[in-house]
This record gives sequence, C-alpha cells and structure tokens, in this order.
Amino acid sequence: MTTTLSKPVSTYIQTHRLIQPHDRVLVGVSGGPDSTALLHLLHRLAPGWPISLGVAHFDHKLRGAASQDDAAWVAKLAEALKLPFFHGEGDVRRHAQQEKISVQMAARQLRLEFFHTIRQRHHYHKLALGHTADDQLELFFLRLLRGSGPEGLKGMWPQSPTGIIRPLLGTPKTRILAWLASCQLPFREDASNLSRHYRRNQLRLDLLPQLLSYNPRLPAAVEHLQALLQEQEEYLSQEAAINLDRLQTSAAACPSLPVDGLLALPPAIQRRVLRLALAQAGVDLNRLTFDHVEAARKLAQRPQPAGEISLPGGWRLVRQYSELQFTKESPVPTPWSEFILPEQGGGMLNALGRTFTWTSELPAENYDFSSAHPSVALMDQQRLDFPLRLRTFRPGDRFQPLGMTGVKKLQDFFVDAKVPRQERPFIPLLLSREQIIWVVGYRLAETVKITAETHQIFKVEARAIREHTP
Repeated sequence: MTTTLSKPVSTYIQTHRLIQPHDRVLVGVSGGPDSTALLHLLHRLAPGWPISLGVAHFDHKLRGAASQDDAAWVAKLAEALKLPFFHGEGDVRRHAQQEKISVQMAARQLRLEFFHTIRQRHHYHKLALGHTADDQLELFFLRLLRGSGPEGLKGMWPQSPTGIIRPLLGTPKTRILAWLASCQLPFREDASNLSRHYRRNQLRLDLLPQLLSYNPRLPAAVEHLQALLQEQEEYLSQEAAINLDRLQTSAAACPSLPVDGLLALPPAIQRRVLRLALAQAGVDLNRLTFDHVEAARKLAQRPQPAGEISLPGGWRLVRQYSELQFTKESPVPTPWSEFILPEQGGGMLNALGRTFTWTSELPAENYDFSSAHPSVALMDQQRLDFPLRLRTFRPGDRFQPLGMTGVKKLQDFFVDAKVPRQERPFIPLLLSREQIIWVVGYRLAETVKITAETHQIFKVEARAIREHTP
C-alpha cells in the first residue's frame, strides 16, 4: 500500500521537473495531513533520487497552546526521520493590523518570509509546500467570487520562479487521507479548519458540497480549465515581459509607462504589462484585484492629461500627460536645504533623491555636445563660480534656458515643459553663485554653455536613487 501514492507523486514531480538529483529541499510542515504526507513521501523517495531534506515549521501564535503543541509534534517528527528542523514564530494579528490585511494573508506572508529566510541561509534549492488538488479547487472559487481575471483563476503553478514546488498539487485530499490511514501515519488536526469564521472554510464546508451535488466531476472540469489557462498564461506572460521591456525607460526618476505605447497593445497584453510593471515597482500582486487593473487602464484611456488612482500598499498610479507613473506618497520637500558641490576635479554626492557625480574634462574635437542625456550637464568650467550649490524650487526663481536670449520664470518654464505640479518642488536645481545653471533633467542655462572658446568642460551627472520596496 505504501506505493499507492508514492508512484503518482513521483511521476508528477518528474513530469513537472520539480526536483533534480542532489537538490536540497526544505519542506514546510504545519503538522496537518497534507504537509505531513508530503514530508513522509519525499523522505521515502529521497534515497533513490537522491536528495537531502530539511523541515521548517512556523508558529502563527493564533491558537495558544495548540500552536505550541503543533510545533513540538513537528519537531519530534523531524527528529524521528533524522532531518534538520527549523522553527519560527511571529505575531500574525499584529502584522495584520499594521499592514491592514486579513489574518490569513498576514499568516501567509510571515510564514513564507520565514521559509525563504531559512532556505537561503541554509542553502536549500527548493521549498516544498503541501498544497493539494483540493486547495487548487478552493482557490479557483475564492478568486472567482472575488472577481479575479484569468491570471487569478489559473491557480497555483506546480513550480514558481521563487523556488516553491508543490508535489501534491495533482493529488486529491481524500487520497492523501487514505494513504496516511493505510500507512498508519499520524498527523495533527487543526480545529480552526472547521470554523466558518473564515471564507475558505465556508466555501469548503458549504458551497463546494452543493456544487458537487450538481456536478460530481466539477474538480476535473476546473482542473482542465486551469490547465488551459496556465498554458495561455505562459505565452501571454512572455509577451507582456517583452512589451514591458520595450516600453520602459531606464532613465525615468520613478517606474513609468508611456500611455500611447500601452494603449497600442491588445487589452489582454495591456493588463499583463500593467500587472508586471506594478510587481516590479513593488506592489503586492496578492492584494491587486482585476478592478485595480481596469482602473489603471481607464486612467490611461481618459482624455484628461492628469489623474491618479490608489493601489494596495500605499502605492499610487499617476497619469502625467503622456506617462503613467508608479509611485508612493512623496516625503515633504525641504526647499531651504542646500548641498555643496566643491571643485575637486571629481566627486559624488547623494542629495534630493539623486546621486550626483562630477568631473573636469578637456574638450575633444569629436565631443558631441548636442547628444547629451537629460541626466547629464556639460558646462564651460571657466564660466562657473565654485563651490556650486544644489537646492529645490523657491518662489521667484528665474533662469535663462539654453537657446534663449532672456530670462524666464522657472514657474513658467515648468508649465511650458509640462512638468507635473506635484513634482516641481522635488526637482533639483544647480546654482553657481545665485544663478540657476541647470534645471536637473530638463534644461541647462545659456550662461554656461559650451562654446568654441571652451578650454575645460565641467560634467555633472544625476541619476535617480530608486526606492526598493520589499
């Protein structure tokens, strides 16, 4: 009887290439039937592949003494199998309150964070989780009720890019329970699985039995649909990645997409490009709904050149003329702060959200001054008075833009250049004495331009310090 489940699980692992010979696999074990069965199965299969295993357990501290008993039970199981054991714990309710998410989502976040930390620290190649075919079915209807699109309805992948594998994803829970009983393998019962306080339990205990009474083959029908959706998603995800790479501009101060380029794509690719761009910016896709993505598309389609929508995690999608920008609330600017760039042949300074580097260079005959990037300023060093100063906009600021004969109010320059109003207080200005010589990223001043008489070039480069959100 011990091979009745080992063989199909082994076949599933090989079909989806979940594990390679000599892999180190960390198994997340709660003590419930699914993760317990997964650990025993991998332990029995391990010598023949061969692979090495470790056991990780996370205490959510949601069930008092019962949670502690689960942790002790899993520790003893790991000891009996002579496997390394790693224990973690966290205050899930506090995390849920801080992040304004559900307790279940908070538990998932903290648990996975712990698992991945252990995996990286102890050099495990894969993280094996005990999700089953029943979990896949429940997730389908949970996301359907929430209003998810095809990307959500496709369900969990057998293997994720982050190293998570799900060897039991093709196995029904009834078969797992029967196998555990036939092998006389004990497991822990979680009383909270019977509580209708949680939506997933309501679905499992009430809705799915009713649906199965209408169609006993419902799990097979959903599995078939999800297989088709996953095939389509693989192709569409590749197309989205190609288009996002083509549309993004690396020089942007914050992640952004051109509106015209986005709207030129088919709607199905638009949605995936937006999701992928949001994920790269730092938005948690588990909290992003289909409605969020549609609101983003409508923001791009609207005739007005400005607007914004709120996204999960404090993120905003801002429409500024021809761009969609992914940003968080900006800190209050400090316009009266100043930073000094001394003349020392070269140097570097982090200030006003950018890294400034500067050097003195001799002009060359083939120096192409006209093709300088907006983030680079080339100036006649003899026309500068050091030290140079950096600051932000102040009322009444004026300067003489390159190519103009007279001075211009900086406020009017921003309007003509279509600089969004909320961004103007954050744009660095480079000054020589009291004169603005460079509106960083936009225009150099006429007074410091390179001429035929220039003997020394002063080059300043400003690169945005991108914010990385975990």
